[in-house]
Amino acid sequence: MDLMRDPAAHHHVDTAASGDASRPAAADQHSASAAQLVIRPATPEDLDELRSIVARAFDPFDRLLFRIKDHHHVLVAEAAGVVVGGTVVHVTTHRDGGVQGVVDWVFADPAAGVRGVGSALRDAALDWFAEQDTTEVTARIDAVNSASRQLHRRGGYRPLGVVAQVRRWSVVGMLRRWRAGGAGFDPGMQLWVQPAVDAEEVTGRQGGRFAATLAINAVVLAAVALRSPRAADALAAGGAIAVLLGVLVLRELAIRIAARAQQLELGHAPWGNGLGVALPLAGLLGVWFPMTGSTTPEHPSWRIDQLRAALGRAHLAGALIVAAAAWAAVLLEPVGAASWWPALRRGLVMLALIDLAVPVAPMIGSAARHVAAWSHWMAAVLVLVGVGPLILTL
Repeated sequence: MDLMRDPAAHHHVDTAASGDASRPAAADQHSASAAQLVIRPATPEDLDELRSIVARAFDPFDRLLFRIKDHHHVLVAEAAGVVVGGTVVHVTTHRDGGVQGVVDWVFADPAAGVRGVGSALRDAALDWFAEQDTTEVTARIDAVNSASRQLHRRGGYRPLGVVAQVRRWSVVGMLRRWRAGGAGFDPGMQLWVQPAVDAEEVTGRQGGRFAATLAINAVVLAAVALRSPRAADALAAGGAIAVLLGVLVLRELAIRIAARAQQLELGHAPWGNGLGVALPLAGLLGVWFPMTGSTTPEHPSWRIDQLRAALGRAHLAGALIVAAAAWAAVLLEPVGAASWWPALRRGLVMLALIDLAVPVAPMIGSAARHVAAWSHWMAAVLVLVGVGPLILTL
């Protein structure tokens, strides 16, 4: 789990990297500071200090997840004899012959004020992976964490969509790599690979990425519908599914229009990495976990700290679409309502709850998160608006 953070980010980023590819020729912007660092294997005496750094660098949710297991290899960054960061890595060999390097954690001490720690640890991990003869590295990186995305892009990593993962590894191979790297259970994260693959294979076309989000939600909603004991109910749910997907389309359009009004062009990242959460919830509990995807700038050098207000306003526009749909479904009962109206109401209540009222992991990338980063009082209002439909239906 890689926690290279943006200045105001409050979420975790998971990463894994491959050591058999050469690193880019372009130097990191922090190379001068990194030259003063010493990267070395951790000793047992370092572990308490690493945990202290984690307590300062991570939010409470991330601290709960931090673990160093027996199969992990730990490197520390040291400046003037003081530990200022660390990385926890491991290697897994798969039946198809692939040797996967995984960076479980990368973190720097925010109190140390030392620049270049992330770059130095990233490169040291790549060197260690090269010694282990890895054939690939996978990395889980938050689609909204611009600092970590830039750091790993400079290290030769690129995002790889689910379809491209299946083409590269097969479904079974992909699931094995998800298990080894801790992926599949974290909406908002993207799987990055090193060495990088073909750009078109990595990102796909812009329209295709949002189409993937619609397809992911259609599959999850279909899994919810198929839990019905009556085939007629499952078939009737098709109308609800169509309307819910339409609301997602309107939500995305509202975000894009509001962003363009601020001279901001956005792209889209599907949440394929969240299927490990969404499908079990759908199949076992009949609950739709809305996989809205992350709508963020396309330019690789964008910074969340500079665009917080613009992204907050844009996502507020999308949140208003969701709020209007959810409240209308709860307060209105059309005469002769279709048989799928209750299913539609349940879906819209869930969408409003997650998208408007839950700004924390693993529901990252939602409207609630962007609005909360921009305006606390607006986020508080949005929470009330998002929770209201659920309260009214209890």
